[in-house]
Amino acid sequence: MPPVELATRVGSVEGVDPHSFYESEGAAVRARIESFLPPSWEFTGRRMLDFGCGSGRVLRHFLPEAGEGEFWGCDLHGPSIDWIQANLSPPLRCFKNELDPPLPFADGYLDLIWATSVFTHITDNWSSWLLELHRVLRQGGVLIASYLGEGVWEAMLDEPYLEDEVGMIVLRHWQEGPWVFHSEWWLRAHWGRLFDVVRVSCPPRGEDGRPQVTHSYIVMRKRGAATTRERLERCSLTEPRELSALRTNLRLLRAEIETVLGSAGHENSRHLLREAVMASPLRGPARRLGRRLRRGP
Repeated sequence: MPPVELATRVGSVEGVDPHSFYESEGAAVRARIESFLPPSWEFTGRRMLDFGCGSGRVLRHFLPEAGEGEFWGCDLHGPSIDWIQANLSPPLRCFKNELDPPLPFADGYLDLIWATSVFTHITDNWSSWLLELHRVLRQGGVLIASYLGEGVWEAMLDEPYLEDEVGMIVLRHWQEGPWVFHSEWWLRAHWGRLFDVVRVSCPPRGEDGRPQVTHSYIVMRKRGAATTRERLERCSLTEPRELSALRTNLRLLRAEIETVLGSAGHENSRHLLREAVMASPLRGPARRLGRRLRRGP
């Protein structure tokens, strides 16, 4: 087992032993991944990637199969990768990736990629990474990704989930680990420009009709040639839900700004807002704009 700080980095539950949760959640995700694969699927002779593997919470549950196929893992977090390399490699293979593509694989090298709790935090460069995963998958290869959908919306935002008013919603953008929500229609409309959507799995509902508080999953199959970032991101002018989703994101961002400004009172609000901008991807554009304003016309 990894040290507690590595085990809890990929999730924990208050009051539950962190290593027990790490073990049980990893086993549950492995079972979910297998449930999405075709009945005839075999790992022998295939190449798999856990994109965002952390300290191997899911990947470790494939150790019995790792002698029959290639099981790769990658993550931004160097200490997690170091731990896997020291304790589970071989048979697992892993490496540290960067914030932006590429990955060190040839075109069409992989048969299967899963990304759990990854696109839930990727903001501005989501289209670059989707194109890169498409590149390294073989034709017909499978991509499985979890996303924040109706199962977590109400629990995290304390308001009803309205599918037609949610697209890709980014919150806490200036903090480490921002929240990125997706709706099923938006994923089909945008990710479906690059992949065939095989299945979308939403959380089961309880007796009260509310969904279980957990991630949703999308299962896709690679098709055709790559497209461009611009085409993946482009809003369809004939899809009214695009505008509704943008309005929702604007409303929620305004609420976030009001919360940040109100938390320290009027005197400190300007300083707080400046700190938030400087810690976010807006830092570069804000500085360039400031320099232009100081220079004058």
